[in-house]
Amino acid sequence: MKGFSNFGFPRRNRELQEEIDAHLQMAIADRVARGETAEAARQAAVREFGNIPLVQDVTRQMWGGGWFEQIGRDVRYALRQLRKSPGFTITATAMLAVAICANSTVFSWIDGTMLRPIPGARDTGDLVSLQRGERNFSPTPPFSYLDYRDLREQNGAFAGILAYHNDWIALTGGAQPERVYIANVSANYFDVLGIKPVLGRFFLPEEEARAIPNVVLGYALWKTRYAKDPAIVGKSIEVARHPVTVIGVAPEGFVGAAPGLRDDLWVTLDPLGTDVWRMTHRDSDWLIVIGRLRPGVSRGQAAQDLDTQMHHIVVAYPDQHLGDNRITLDPMWRSPFGANGYMAATLPILLAFAGLVLLLTSANVATLTLVRFVSRRRELAIRQSLGANRMQLVRQMMLEGALLSIVAGVVALILTSWTSKTFAWFFPANSIPLILNGSMDHKVVIGIAVFSLLAGMLCGALPAWRSSHAPAIEVLKAESASISGGSRNRKLLSGLVVAQIALSLPLLICSGLFLRTLRNLAAANPGFEQDHVLTASVGLNIAGYSNDEAQLIRHRILDRVSALPGVEVASLTDWIPMTLIQKRNDAYPEGYVPHPHESLLVQNAEVGPRYFESLHIPILEGREFTLNDDEKAPSVIIVDQTAARRYWPGQDPLGKRLTVWGRLFTVVGVARNSTHTFVNESPEPMVYMNFLQHPGYETMVQVKTEGNPVDLEPVVENAIHQIDSRLPVFDVRSMRESTQMASSFAVIQSTLAGMFALIGLVLAVTGIYGVVAYRTQMRTHEIGVRMALGASRVDVLRLVLLQGLWLTGIGLALGLAFALGLTRIIVRLLYGIGANDPITIVSVVMLLGAMSLVASYLPAHRAMRRNPVTAIREL
Repeated sequence: MKGFSNFGFPRRNRELQEEIDAHLQMAIADRVARGETAEAARQAAVREFGNIPLVQDVTRQMWGGGWFEQIGRDVRYALRQLRKSPGFTITATAMLAVAICANSTVFSWIDGTMLRPIPGARDTGDLVSLQRGERNFSPTPPFSYLDYRDLREQNGAFAGILAYHNDWIALTGGAQPERVYIANVSANYFDVLGIKPVLGRFFLPEEEARAIPNVVLGYALWKTRYAKDPAIVGKSIEVARHPVTVIGVAPEGFVGAAPGLRDDLWVTLDPLGTDVWRMTHRDSDWLIVIGRLRPGVSRGQAAQDLDTQMHHIVVAYPDQHLGDNRITLDPMWRSPFGANGYMAATLPILLAFAGLVLLLTSANVATLTLVRFVSRRRELAIRQSLGANRMQLVRQMMLEGALLSIVAGVVALILTSWTSKTFAWFFPANSIPLILNGSMDHKVVIGIAVFSLLAGMLCGALPAWRSSHAPAIEVLKAESASISGGSRNRKLLSGLVVAQIALSLPLLICSGLFLRTLRNLAAANPGFEQDHVLTASVGLNIAGYSNDEAQLIRHRILDRVSALPGVEVASLTDWIPMTLIQKRNDAYPEGYVPHPHESLLVQNAEVGPRYFESLHIPILEGREFTLNDDEKAPSVIIVDQTAARRYWPGQDPLGKRLTVWGRLFTVVGVARNSTHTFVNESPEPMVYMNFLQHPGYETMVQVKTEGNPVDLEPVVENAIHQIDSRLPVFDVRSMRESTQMASSFAVIQSTLAGMFALIGLVLAVTGIYGVVAYRTQMRTHEIGVRMALGASRVDVLRLVLLQGLWLTGIGLALGLAFALGLTRIIVRLLYGIGANDPITIVSVVMLLGAMSLVASYLPAHRAMRRNPVTAIREL
């Protein structure tokens, strides 16, 4: 190898060869002087000297560094062997590349979400999210500003605690408003995260609670809307019709503290002085809180410290802290605020499935390698008889597996650079500013290297071990027919096939459960109409319209849209179900005494008259809202069945009173339960306030159509713009399209599990076919003899089929035991089906058994049609 010249190997090899030649010449001359012929003297001298290559190898090892040259020779030899079998090489490389790519793709998604929860932040492992009250998969902001301030200033476990609140806003001042996602943040927000500005500065402590209209721009917004203006700092821009001053620009890559969500700009908690109530009331929970642990402080210690502080706050202000006030901490990789709460429940399971695919593929490639080893036994025996030790043979076989995995890893790296970007494809159009996608950084490259190393070790270990235990003398003496067999090889091949079936069965069962869950979700009745409903968001508040202006425009929108051809009913709301957006508030029923640590959080929405009619949600008792329930009328509320049963069991809820947001409402109706977030969710209390009395921050027009709602999308949007051309109208889509977001994670699970299961099925079936065909081929002579002695074709068919069915039966039994344990892990991801559903299990077992039967029948059919005379001659 050319690289060895730096180490002096060519020169030293020349000197060694010259020394050996000189020694031989001296020995030959001495024998010739004693009367031997030149040829006899040469042969005797070589025989006396011994194995020249072995002497050279021993000498190089004594030099030190000879192993490097030996490795180089082994690599060249392994490459030559792989070139001799292009079919095997291409097939094995392709299978390993697909398996490694499956693992690296899922890992890239984990890396882009869970392992990098806040891109650009410093030491995210020290960050934890705080949750107060009942632990929830998707909670609402749990803290008031005053509670947050007390926890921040009195704790000793955190180096810093930040707070933020996200919402939509509009950049005005241009031809058309542009909707952006804004975060109201505490002054220490960027300092706690360890973010430095690329331009200007961030917020000062004295700016946190004062009405100072300063704004920090996100890098992407600065680049797209302001063309990376280097002089942007100090300029005034218009946000919701209010002038604000740009004081800084965040660095590229940083998009906010909510994992998976994108912030476009940041302001302080009350930059315009319009949120005095939220800043001064402890029962106004609107802030999400993140803390950075001090060095040496564990999450448990920090949670205990916060619980103690929170207890003091509750004692001091009991009326504002009814219900559950316990605090729990989560690392950011599984923070329930943002997307990572959903990612942590899905992606690790998919990575485990991908790991099973890698094991399956490695077993399949190891099977192929063992078959190649059988055909190379004589070659390896000759090498062993010429002086090669067992370690050299093991190294040679391991190198061949390593080369296959290295090439497969390179191919997987190229594929992953594309597949890592496909994560966002699973999420339909929605109103959430998601930035979910995989990443291709050094961690993914290292992951691919690790997966490749594991694959190489798994593929080469058994063949390497088998090659080192093949007795050279027996192999060289054996007949050609027996060379390719051997009970040990048959047991190894059979064991690998059993392992492939045992691993593929759990994949198939889990895939079947996920597919049936997806079907059940699609067929489930959410309790409201989805097919003939159109929704459109109108940015009245985010564009800066006053309350009076907004109220007038809402009435005009209702009148204009209701009069459109094809519209049956039009209503207003501030929330669309099953879009992963949740609204929760504490509700205090009059006279109700909560249990200790009982959460009083309820789902809530503001809806207008005819809302329930538009969604076909029946009012079971009382009435729906009417136009007479305006801002001058007494505040009224409608509750669902769950809320009525919880707060007034066995009583008539009509006329009962409920306090929400510090306001007292009278119950005028009970609506049937409906789905809020997920079809498989546990029922939670839901209350509906009247939109005309208490308008929500969002204004959404909800239209019940006679025909396809998609046909009315441009018509409804134009009707709204005719009222005011400056109105920002967005997210105009059908209810069916909007609610697809709720099943997006089920789609991810079923799609990837189905793909992995299909790969596993193909590998298992091809594995059993290959082994049965190989073993049948090796028994050709035996089969010919049996047929010559009177065995029928049916006997031959039975003989071969029993081989495959026996292996299949053992694999199915082991796989079933494995599957029954694995399905317990995914039980919480299922809907409408049990983890050990007998229909799914029996169907999968029958499918895998039938495919294995077909795979065994093909070589059996060929064997029974062989001519006995021809078969006997193949000895």
